[in-house]
Amino acid sequence: MELTFASATGSTRKYKIAVAVLAVLSVIGVLVFCLSYTLECCPWGVNNSVAWGQLITVMIYFIGLSAGSLVVSSLTYVFGREEYKPIGRMAVFMGLLLMAGAMFCVMVDLGRPEGFWRLFGFFYSNNMKSLFAINGLFYGGYLLLLILYLGAALANSKWTKVLAPAAVLWAILVHTGTGSIFGFVAARGVFYSSMKPIEFVSAAVASGLALVMVMSYFTLKFSRREVPTNMFVSLGSLLKLLIVVLVLLVAVDKLTHYYPPHRESLLFLTTGAWAWIFWGMQFTLGYVVPLFILFHPRWGKTLKGVLIAAAINVIGIFGERAALIFPGLGEPLHLYPGTVEGIWGDRGTYPVTAAETLITVGIVALISLIYLIGIRYLRVLPGESAVEEVQELAEEPEPAAAAE
Repeated sequence: MELTFASATGSTRKYKIAVAVLAVLSVIGVLVFCLSYTLECCPWGVNNSVAWGQLITVMIYFIGLSAGSLVVSSLTYVFGREEYKPIGRMAVFMGLLLMAGAMFCVMVDLGRPEGFWRLFGFFYSNNMKSLFAINGLFYGGYLLLLILYLGAALANSKWTKVLAPAAVLWAILVHTGTGSIFGFVAARGVFYSSMKPIEFVSAAVASGLALVMVMSYFTLKFSRREVPTNMFVSLGSLLKLLIVVLVLLVAVDKLTHYYPPHRESLLFLTTGAWAWIFWGMQFTLGYVVPLFILFHPRWGKTLKGVLIAAAINVIGIFGERAALIFPGLGEPLHLYPGTVEGIWGDRGTYPVTAAETLITVGIVALISLIYLIGIRYLRVLPGESAVEEVQELAEEPEPAAAAE
């Protein structure tokens, strides 16, 4: 039996209100950026010390979520787990939109979007010895591969079996490259680590899976489809394992930074002005609270408990990205021994501005709007009887067993 897929009706009042609100937020974000572009100014908090702000933080966060969202699709299209098939297409669609959102963030952060093409001018306008240029190659190939993957999934093509593992492997490559941008910077103590690329991939897989769980639940709920509780509880068990692996990697990374005598960067991360991001968001919301819920003998086996843990993990992993950017750039560079006067000797600050926040919200609203429109016209949602169909698929015996 083949699982059927359909699109959302888009006729409910809640759907129309959500589309209208997201459209307004998207327009506001575009207008704020156009104003800053026209005035030839940068009305957000970046400065000579902290040169990356909200937009770059959201960019690396989105890239991770995109890579991690393919975990769910790979369970079906790579490993043949039919019980996860109802949300397989949604996961691929989310992965594509999140990667597109990451590229929007880069384009806006450049300040001059008309030069965006240079990021993909491989071997022409780029120095291909640079990790930024190499990652541009990864990003461009990843976007193309995701488009082909989604098209094959929607067409129920046999090419899905080829494109699915290729997309998953490329996603790992993409986030390994993104982690390497930070991990290879020896001058920044919080960045520099051979563990950073692996840690990036681990955080991406965990948070991407958590986001797909939350988004697919609300999509199924508001499209009036039955929610397969057992599927989400099973994904919660996988999320629990992924967070444990992430905690081990982060612990090794931080202890490695703390062991040598030059531990100023780690102390700034854990006790400085941005310590609340590390302890409050990354450590508490990213690891402790989700693991407590998922390991709880009762809460970890309920749909509500699993989804709450996933939502909290999504927020916490954003804190992990922020804890890398702001403390990492805020710690002064050791240009030469002694006291350095001016901004280069002071610990950098980053003021949150309304303009940058509105632009960031606008980008998030835009990809959310495209998602809502997409589920209205693309057959990415399971059919009305999807749960029963999946149960029958899971219970069907293997051909060899049936012959016996």
